[in-house]
Amino acid sequence: MKDVITSSSMVEPGLKSEKAKPPSRGLSDLAGWLLTVNADRWRRRAQFYEHHRDYFPRLASGPFVDRCRELEAASREIAEVLFAMPPRIELVPVPVTVSRIK
Repeated sequence: MKDVITSSSMVEPGLKSEKAKPPSRGLSDLAGWLLTVNADRWRRRAQFYEHHRDYFPRLASGPFVDRCRELEAASREIAEVLFAMPPRIELVPVPVTVSRIK
């Protein structure tokens, strides 16, 4: 057999990897997290076209950047509403079945 060498990674997780982790409180927090990520994407897209206005003059001067900002604001607003909602916990009794193999 061949010898297998395993080594642990020397890279420590930074702030970016901790920020990218979705919360685990419920579906509303997951949806809020996804909408926050989506809002960040719209913000970065608008900043990109504003920053590179020389290369994309039609997109930067047209309604595209304004629409990106509107979508960012709407996504953030919905995410804030979802994060403000208290988690709903409903416990339902589940019958336990045990199968025995003889």
